[in-house]
Amino acid sequence: MNVDLTEVLDNRRWTRCTDPFPHFLARNVFVPDVYERFERSFEHVGSRHPAYLAKHDIFGTTLTEESRTPFELFTSRAWHDMLADLASIPATGHVNAGLHHHEPASSNGFPHNDLNPGWFVDESGRDGIILPRPHLVSYTTGKTTRPDVRTVETVRALAMIFYVANPPWSPDDGGETGLYAHQGDRSDEPVVAVPPINNSILVFECTPVSLHGFIGNGTVARNSVILWLHRSKADAVRRWGAGAIVRYR
Repeated sequence: MNVDLTEVLDNRRWTRCTDPFPHFLARNVFVPDVYERFERSFEHVGSRHPAYLAKHDIFGTTLTEESRTPFELFTSRAWHDMLADLASIPATGHVNAGLHHHEPASSNGFPHNDLNPGWFVDESGRDGIILPRPHLVSYTTGKTTRPDVRTVETVRALAMIFYVANPPWSPDDGGETGLYAHQGDRSDEPVVAVPPINNSILVFECTPVSLHGFIGNGTVARNSVILWLHRSKADAVRRWGAGAIVRYR
């Protein structure tokens, strides 16, 4: 997909924050008609999937080559390269994106850093973007469904949360993304709480200290498009050591 980001981005002045770890925030990210298209599409498909991350109390789905429309902008080469440049990430073109839906009264998450491995089929992909292929390889384990499938192990390098199709938000609603200074911090006592305000975005590099988690919501749902860029495993090991890569729990 050819994307001219200058035509779809409404706000290109994103704020870089440093506390409790470096992250980027922006509101009014997309021009109104583009955002409204995302909202209509999410309302049509976003909450109609079974729980797929039960421990995180999340309903949703992963975007694949077959299901990336109408959210293909987030899996485009232009979007990948913009995020990689924003955070100076040596990204490999491997992208895992999806739709997340938290029902009202969902449980608190827990501080975690997303410095996890991710397996993809060893292929070039469209425009150099490689998406998960769950029917061939498990993203979280690397197990394949056929012995002839070649895989590549990567490590998550950058996380993005784009808030979409949410009700009007007030502080008592919860549903924020908490940012934490320590692994043992209480989920409901973050250093920073990023509210789920429509057409806003949170982006950060996945490092050992990028601790974040979902803060339980009350009477309203919380919806988002999530995305991870990836780096080579060798680069992650060189930077933080093999022991810093967190296997899925």
